Amino acid sequence: MTKIGRNDPCPCGSGKKFKRCHGALAHLDRLQFEIPKMVARAQASEAQRQRQQGMGRPIISVQTETGHRLVAVRNRLMYSKGWKTFHDFLVDYIKTALGSGSGSDWGASELAKPSDQRHPILNWYQLVGEQQRTYITEPGKVSSAEMTGAIAAFMFLAYDLYALDHNAELQEKLVARLRNRDNFEGARYEVFVAATLIRAGFEIEFENEDDRTTTHCEFTATFTRTGKRFSVEAKHRAGARLRMGHLLIGALQKRANHPRIVFIDINMPDDGSEANGSALMNSAVRKLRGFEHKTINGQQLPPAYLIVTNTPWHHHLESTSFRCCMDVDGFQIPDFKANVMAPSLRAAIEARESHIELHELMRSIQDHSNIPATFDGDVPEFAFGDGAPRLVIGRHYLVTDHDAIERPGELTTATVMEAEKRAVCGLTLDNGTSIICTWPLSDEEIAAWRRHPDTFFGVVTQRSTKVETPLQLYDFFLDGFKQTPKERLLERMTGAPDFQELTRLDQPKLASIFAERSVYGAIAAGLKFA
Repeated sequence: MTKIGRNDPCPCGSGKKFKRCHGALAHLDRLQFEIPKMVARAQASEAQRQRQQGMGRPIISVQTETGHRLVAVRNRLMYSKGWKTFHDFLVDYIKTALGSGSGSDWGASELAKPSDQRHPILNWYQLVGEQQRTYITEPGKVSSAEMTGAIAAFMFLAYDLYALDHNAELQEKLVARLRNRDNFEGARYEVFVAATLIRAGFEIEFENEDDRTTTHCEFTATFTRTGKRFSVEAKHRAGARLRMGHLLIGALQKRANHPRIVFIDINMPDDGSEANGSALMNSAVRKLRGFEHKTINGQQLPPAYLIVTNTPWHHHLESTSFRCCMDVDGFQIPDFKANVMAPSLRAAIEARESHIELHELMRSIQDHSNIPATFDGDVPEFAFGDGAPRLVIGRHYLVTDHDAIERPGELTTATVMEAEKRAVCGLTLDNGTSIICTWPLSDEEIAAWRRHPDTFFGVVTQRSTKVETPLQLYDFFLDGFKQTPKERLLERMTGAPDFQELTRLDQPKLASIFAERSVYGAIAAGLKFA
């Protein structure tokens, strides 16, 4: 099976180019079939971009005819001929952001110092350069390497600075604190927290740092989808012992105009094992919960969403065996407790709705934990590959039919058989018949499918997920019924004892109740959860 190029001879034998024969949009009525395909491909492209870049402003970039790559950073424009990947851009961007590029000698003066007196950023930069010289064997060609702690520390700092700069503001005082070795770790964690919230769909508004009349949180974060505002504080632990109580109390004693989110990084080495990471997180959350009954001047500490992290890159500069961890808990918030079961499915549903902003933040932290390699959300294996034709639903390919005749057909369905490294494809041929065939997949294509299984074929397809809890099954049912008209839902609930009350509900609430009762029906039929 091969893709038919627009300028290839049409397989029908007319002697015309495919684009002027069977591939042409010769009649206006054909647009009604092509436009939905174009929309579907655009939706898949945007879904894939958001999966990589998050919910903040997209990376705005274009390649010029002269070979320059232009990248917008809020209201500024940067450009270079040397940026093939987004990572290339970030290496240059951080120099500009921290004032160590052209016209500044901060970076050069730090590099001139002995390594034990040098700013950590420059030590990381030097290790990144050594790694590049090791793995880049062919100048101008994109290369890949395992991410060491030094690479992660340097590149994630650059990415977080870019996210803050592009979406909000990179304050001069914050940059000055980053360049100061004594203030660096605390300032760096503030940048991490702000960038994490931005990628989750929050807007950041910094407090007035010149106001010394009162203490206040670092910044205000507004979840754009709901408009709810939060006062955010970021604390970075130092020292050998896992002591965090003073950080929590200090954060909770600051003035807050909105519900609080407190980030605390435990700053501990990690051996890369899941058991070690889980043990560290569980111990940290348990210690912080112990302060729920503590009082200050006779007053109980206020409620807050606690997000405990461990970003141990700087502890493992030359190693690749480390894991970043996160745990979330509700301090003085009973229905937002980690590892505490809700008394009922309805209670779990309502608790999640009450704290939807934090649930979306948790999901974003899991989904957006990598730095994009491309500027537009394309999969690296396709963007930097050998240019071989890829499978895209809605495009035409030459296939051999049951009579051993090559015919053009439109790809309508496809699924990946990972173990066999093949795609099973369904096509509709030009004579109206359908055919199923297989397409071999390279290791690079399998890697691309693993990154984005739901958009691998150029449109958004249903991603299979394992249902392990009643709440996940509820989500599955709700996704299927949220567009069902209210009248249809009521027809299926006619025998319910509370039918009259159900008729007074709006469609979203009715769909939620129907999905909830479908879960209980499945459980009554014998469904068990692991």
